[in-house]
Amino acid sequence: MTSGSTRKTVLILAAAAATVVAVSLLTGWPFGDDRVEHVSGDGPLQSHTDTGTTSVYAPKETPWAVTFGSYLLCSTDGDPITIDGIRYRTPVKPKAVSLKLRTVTPQLWKATVDAGQIGAALGTPPHFRQRKAPGDYKDARAGSRITQSCADQDKEGTGFTELLFVLDVGREGGYIDTAWIDYHVHGDPYTLRLDWKIVACGSRVPHTVDGTAVCDGRQS
Repeated sequence: MTSGSTRKTVLILAAAAATVVAVSLLTGWPFGDDRVEHVSGDGPLQSHTDTGTTSVYAPKETPWAVTFGSYLLCSTDGDPITIDGIRYRTPVKPKAVSLKLRTVTPQLWKATVDAGQIGAALGTPPHFRQRKAPGDYKDARAGSRITQSCADQDKEGTGFTELLFVLDVGREGGYIDTAWIDYHVHGDPYTLRLDWKIVACGSRVPHTVDGTAVCDGRQS
């Protein structure tokens, strides 16, 4: 894998992307390093997408943009969750990464089949190149709240909140192999680790990731 040096990028959601030292911008943060890290299903915050791989071939033109979703966030016990920040690791760094929260209401869910979750789509929210994906799009920021319970989300037609990774990609491609959502509930700090790999194919992205073909040269 000729991915060069692996770099962990931190997005402090109060502003824009920053390096790891920007964590210190959370002045007065009382939790220090006492966060409890967990995978989906083992803590208060859950994502319906947590382990696996999604890859997208590059279109003919460069640079290009691609949006990865399906991270449906919910509270396992129904208590409101407050997001503090989102970190991610990029073995192949894209030109830029931004994060969005897409909310689909029950009314919108029932009104159109286009309101389903986004697996991967060329383009940036809310205007995608090959599909419609209506919803309320907002920047993911410190203080963003997840209030829907997982039990409610599992019911048909109740809507959802979806975390989106939006990548601006050059010829080298882009690859995120892990993400961490830092959050708190009733003052208790946690981190949800997401091991889902998102791949935008390019010259520096390997053809296989953990034995799975992702960029093997054949446009699907």
